[in-house]
Amino acid sequence: MQPPIPTPDQIGTVDLASWAVVPGPSNQDKDEHGAWAVTAGDEEQYALYFEVADAAHPRQVAEFIVEAVRAHATRLRLSAAFDDILRERERLRPRPAGADLYELDRSRVVAMMAQLGKLAAEAYEPASASEQDAQTQRIYDEVTHLAALAVSWLEAIHARYGADGA
Repeated sequence: MQPPIPTPDQIGTVDLASWAVVPGPSNQDKDEHGAWAVTAGDEEQYALYFEVADAAHPRQVAEFIVEAVRAHATRLRLSAAFDDILRERERLRPRPAGADLYELDRSRVVAMMAQLGKLAAEAYEPASASEQDAQTQRIYDEVTHLAALAVSWLEAIHARYGADGA
């Protein structure tokens, strides 16, 4: 029995790396013009399964669908992350007179690299199941903060030197 057609909410819960194109059950010979399926999730019990059969090139259509979904999800995730960075950048803007948080200098770059190193170490430290969400949120918040600083520095460099940095 094949799983029912998934809802958009269900599609968002399936790891994009698990999406694949496989020959349909009626296409054991892997004929280019036979039925091909888009699958996602555990191979034993797919969370997503649908066949592309009624097309001139079903396998190419299925591959296009997988790549289009991955690209769309990547754009959505990048957009959401960048929105978080912009909000953090705006939060950092108000500073006392004379404090130029956005001026790039060697000591700030070194401090930022040290913070990134600490975050990388924390990301690989085992955490209990109850602590994993909090750990992930701390790391995300800190990376967002560092990215907001980096974007501000890039903006300052661009303002001073132009788009090509020279």
